[in-house]
Amino acid sequence: MDYLILFVIVLYMLVLTSKIDSLQKRITRMNSNLIKIANQVGVPKDPLDDELRSIIEKNGKIKAIKKLREVTGLELKEAKDYVDNLK
Repeated sequence: MDYLILFVIVLYMLVLTSKIDSLQKRITRMNSNLIKIANQVGVPKDPLDDELRSIIEKNGKIKAIKKLREVTGLELKEAKDYVDNLK
């Protein structure tokens, strides 16, 4: 009986973990889309852009991508695309 309860708890935790992962991915995609929309409608640039440009000049794109991911939670590809498009 104890093993059955333990099995149900573990199974429930796995389902919750899967749901949380799915939600995190959706939030990341939404954040990326919001950034694209903001760029299209002319929302003033984030001060983070200037900081990222400075990091690119001093330490290279990899450090800038890492900083952007820490701040925004973007996935690697999205952060790389964002940094590549900075001018």
